[in-house]
Amino acid sequence: MTSQTAFAKIDFLQPAPTQPLGYYDYFGKLLSPQEASQLVVNKGLNPNNPISYQRVGAVKITQELIAQGEDIFFNRKIGDTFGLQGVFGLGQGFNVVSNEIGAAIANLHGRSTTNLKITLQKNLTIGSRTFPKGTVIPTGLKIQKGQSVALGTTPNGGNITCALCHTSLSSDGKTLSGVPNGELAIPLFIALAPNTAGGFARLNFNPLDPQYKGNGKTIIDSKGNKVELPDPEKLEKAFDDAVLDVPFGHFESSPDGIRDTTQIPSLFTFKNHPYAASGEGAVGPFAGLSALNNGVHSSEINLLAAAQLSADTLGIDPEVYIGTFLQNAAVKSLRLPEGVIVKPSEWLRKIAPNPTQAELEDQIPAPGTGTYPNLRPSLFTLNGLVFSPNTGNPSDIASGTFLFASNAMSAFQNSLVPPANQTSENWQALNSNSVKRGAKVFEKANCATCHIPPFFTDNKIHPIDEIHTNPARAESHLALNKLLVPPKLYTFNTPVPIPANAEVLNLPTQGISDTPTTLPKGILPKGGYKTTTLRGLYVSAPYLHDGGAAVAAGSLKVDSNGSFTVVNKSGLGLSGTLSQGIPADAASSLRALVDRDLRALVVKANKANPSLVRSNLDGTGHYFYVDKQAGFNSNQQTDLINFLLALDDNPGSF
Repeated sequence: MTSQTAFAKIDFLQPAPTQPLGYYDYFGKLLSPQEASQLVVNKGLNPNNPISYQRVGAVKITQELIAQGEDIFFNRKIGDTFGLQGVFGLGQGFNVVSNEIGAAIANLHGRSTTNLKITLQKNLTIGSRTFPKGTVIPTGLKIQKGQSVALGTTPNGGNITCALCHTSLSSDGKTLSGVPNGELAIPLFIALAPNTAGGFARLNFNPLDPQYKGNGKTIIDSKGNKVELPDPEKLEKAFDDAVLDVPFGHFESSPDGIRDTTQIPSLFTFKNHPYAASGEGAVGPFAGLSALNNGVHSSEINLLAAAQLSADTLGIDPEVYIGTFLQNAAVKSLRLPEGVIVKPSEWLRKIAPNPTQAELEDQIPAPGTGTYPNLRPSLFTLNGLVFSPNTGNPSDIASGTFLFASNAMSAFQNSLVPPANQTSENWQALNSNSVKRGAKVFEKANCATCHIPPFFTDNKIHPIDEIHTNPARAESHLALNKLLVPPKLYTFNTPVPIPANAEVLNLPTQGISDTPTTLPKGILPKGGYKTTTLRGLYVSAPYLHDGGAAVAAGSLKVDSNGSFTVVNKSGLGLSGTLSQGIPADAASSLRALVDRDLRALVVKANKANPSLVRSNLDGTGHYFYVDKQAGFNSNQQTDLINFLLALDDNPGSF
């Protein structure tokens, strides 16, 4: 813990250091060229040979690597063609509203927009809901000037890239890399897929629940028993309804059977480790950032690979999992056969004989995890798989040696800084010294105990009993703890496919977890949340991991003394913001975070919405307030908010 004496020497408004070019990442440690050279020498290798650094796990941070990561981030599709497209049907879902999207873009006449609004040309039924013809739906899609497709999508809308969720546009059309697309209609696009229920493990759905019985196929499970699968129409309808519960800008990424919806995070990642809301991305290159990037392309997107662990983590037989996934596949030829009782895993290998060209597209098992489909998780990969496209595929921009793509994206993300806050409000706050006064309030309120400048994090995972935030997300990986194997990777000079004599690296876990096979400190025994950075708050509202601290613009009236009154209760909480596709206002949402009376109203509004309750989105926890009860007056609270909103690339300047 940083002492108060040390804080007195810190300029809270100094720009944060940036990722230095020419340095090396060594599993989260930044090494100068001289330090990296000595590391290689100590390993008995030649420091004049670039491959020596790759063999020990050191990644040289170069402008070329950053550019390659940026290319992958913006242009490389996420997900496997077989599972995400053929079975789940993401592209088919986009196509349902492709005419509406095309018409809306055409109506822009080349202008940009930060939130494309579509008008339905026909009635649209999803789950139990019908959206009448003429309904206007804000999609959150970002359209750049002169472009005919949305940022982060391909021309046919079938494939998406990282930029869809993690890039925004300024009001004047400037691309803002790393800024979360908090308005993105993720639930709509997911629910539009014809086999959305293929992702049933993302929510608390048991496919064998009697309420879903009906016309499901009968299969043979892993024990040789006949089992009747759920009625595909009943399960799809129920699952679509559950997906539509989720507010815009939120997603489900863990096949854990828990509704642990999380809002899209910002990607100002340098020195903001560990990664993900609960901090499980902690081990491996770039302090766990490469593990997070790997997870996006494997455990988060690869819906079918979760069958490996379904018995241990969900209590669902893997054959039931695979059968439920396949029986309503978007491409009909992939569905379980009619009139024949099969074991789904055997049917899968008939329709897709080579798993590396189907559900394991561009993914390979990490060393020490076993053989697919019986892989074990590690602290680096939660499903045993590593995203590494074939080195011999020059048409794939993500191709390269082992883990190249994830490391390149890490270098790119670590190069991002929050965009300058050039709003008139920030200009006034800086010129009136409100920001400087707010920095003193921040220090006096002990916020800097955990949010230590200049990156405003202590890089720790805090137990749920300390944070008291809704525990759903914190608990999402607890079931993996008993299954973990030691984290290992191939050396970074290893080509893909992996040769038989490939060298293996043991990933360091000291200081992160008690043993190489236990979850990071702070997660056990009940779950925990990482201390997230406060940089870029003005472009990442609402707040908390669940986005529950949300208030719409115009809901509060703040007088010249900083006192506020609620003038529009309907704008409080997610119910009044992202659940309706309405953005949350940064200043008002921050006030809800630090003022207990306002937070109580926001939490009440969240808990009054059954959809939010079902999704475990309530805005509770992080009970560290800066309000009258804590000894701060209204002006000090406003100064604090202005300080937090100023934490951009250079907080002390406009």
